[in-house]
Amino acid sequence: MKIRADLHTHSVASGHAYSTIDELTKAARRRGLKMLAVTDHAPGMPDGPHEYYFYNTRVWPEYLNGVRLLKGAEVDIIAPNGGLDLPTALLASLDVVIASAHAAVSPENLSIEKNTAMYLKVIQNPHVDILGHIENPLLKLNYPVVIKAAQARGKLVEINNASFTVARHGSYSNCLEIMRILREENMPCVINSDAHIAGLVGEVGKALQIALEQGIKKENILNLDAGRTAKHLKINTQKTADKLHRMVPL
Repeated sequence: MKIRADLHTHSVASGHAYSTIDELTKAARRRGLKMLAVTDHAPGMPDGPHEYYFYNTRVWPEYLNGVRLLKGAEVDIIAPNGGLDLPTALLASLDVVIASAHAAVSPENLSIEKNTAMYLKVIQNPHVDILGHIENPLLKLNYPVVIKAAQARGKLVEINNASFTVARHGSYSNCLEIMRILREENMPCVINSDAHIAGLVGEVGKALQIALEQGIKKENILNLDAGRTAKHLKINTQKTADKLHRMVPL
């Protein structure tokens, strides 16, 4: 069993990642992926690209190396009121928007109540598609409240393979708690690689194994099917390109 769409990957534009978009899509094709979202970090990250990088994704082809290429961003949650580090009009133009908290830029030392309130504000943002790696042990959340709010708003909760392998050490028990709630709510989710190098694109084996062991239904792992993924995200590449063209004359 393999995912057919990896919705969380990073190119060299993220600064601390190591592969080009060409290399990422070639790796995706080798792994049998039909769809790849390149979701580079937004400007709030210390080494993230300028927002013009995201405006100029209008030059990306719809397909590259035989893989559907989605224009995306992993935006940082930068304020307790749920503020994000890309402008609203730009977020509206992208195919995939992941909202994540990162220690380098997100509010620190908030209580579980304030962190939860912050995420509830993010969930209300109509342009956010996915909540990224909410299992981070440095950011305590009321998971039932956040996940049920995401469900009510049609947001996807991500199960992040990197949290089981190379990042966010100490998050295992939080991952299991998130999976338990997803299972009990019979809620769709996505399992992503969070790849920062081409060799890890589509690599979600650990997370997928644990998710299935924890009772997550195959039909609720949305990105096992590229068609269902595209339908959920309401992908319209030409409309996106037209919007970007009108917004900024580079």
